[in-house]
Amino acid sequence: MKKQNIILTLAMSFLSICAYAQSTLPFDEQYFIMDKFLVNPSFTGATDDIVFKASHRRHWDNMPNGPVTTIASAHANIVDRVGLGVYFLNDHNGNTKTNSFNISAAYHIPIGGENTKNPEQKNQFSFGTSLSFAGMHFNGITENPNDPIYSDMENRVFVPYINFGASATYQGWMIGLSVLDIPLSYNDPIVNQYEPSPIFYYGMLGKTINVASNFEIEPMVAYRSNFDEDSRLDANLRAKAKFEDNAVWLGANYRMDFFNGENKSLSVSPMIGAEIGRMNLGFAYNIGLSDMAFDGSNGFTAVLGFDIENFFNPNPTTE
Repeated sequence: MKKQNIILTLAMSFLSICAYAQSTLPFDEQYFIMDKFLVNPSFTGATDDIVFKASHRRHWDNMPNGPVTTIASAHANIVDRVGLGVYFLNDHNGNTKTNSFNISAAYHIPIGGENTKNPEQKNQFSFGTSLSFAGMHFNGITENPNDPIYSDMENRVFVPYINFGASATYQGWMIGLSVLDIPLSYNDPIVNQYEPSPIFYYGMLGKTINVASNFEIEPMVAYRSNFDEDSRLDANLRAKAKFEDNAVWLGANYRMDFFNGENKSLSVSPMIGAEIGRMNLGFAYNIGLSDMAFDGSNGFTAVLGFDIENFFNPNPTTE
């Protein structure tokens, strides 16, 4: 029985390495409760406030040692049109633990004057870059320390990555493109049983539609690919009702995976959130549709954020 548990844990760790590899970036489907700068550095400091967010995600909650990811982030427009940001990521998946630290910077160029349809969103073109530093630790325990499956594995691996992104927001439209997880070392296909994350190409397209003065809907699609027969499509929709400085919203996500010429539905995630003054919170329940989800059940993501007045740059450039 012990051996079966060890094999199951190793299998989960292997899946983690294959799917998440040495990835330093949180590819999550709940885009409306997470922060876009996590997957595209050009969104760093895109608004006037200093933005803080913390999130906790648990996946496959019925599976022992299932994936758990915690993220804390902050970013702001620091001076003139320059944004700076940082986030910390802690991920546990089976016997594998990953800690990542990311620093990002972006430059924002106003376009087309003021956004008359959505004053909260600036009309601007942005480009940015970030550096991620990821450390992976394998803490497997075996009844036989001389087992070859363990002896060839490094317990700790450290990999730095660089990321690039560009985006534009104009009259409610949003488009973003990024190239993520370009390894600066350990860039061979497999090094000491560890495979660095493949380079990902990431795209987003969304539109905020004002249905009434205090009600809007926001469809958005995101596509991720490594151009190696592995890609993923997310379809998202959110409806928001505003009440002066507060708001409540409902949303949903549908995720589909494309691998080796086949496609498979992965999950559907209902979401709910609120904005209370400068505080915002969100919750998503991930309903898995894959075979793994039937064994491991579902998961959830909870996010808490707070925006404070920008004391670095109280009057950011808008023209």
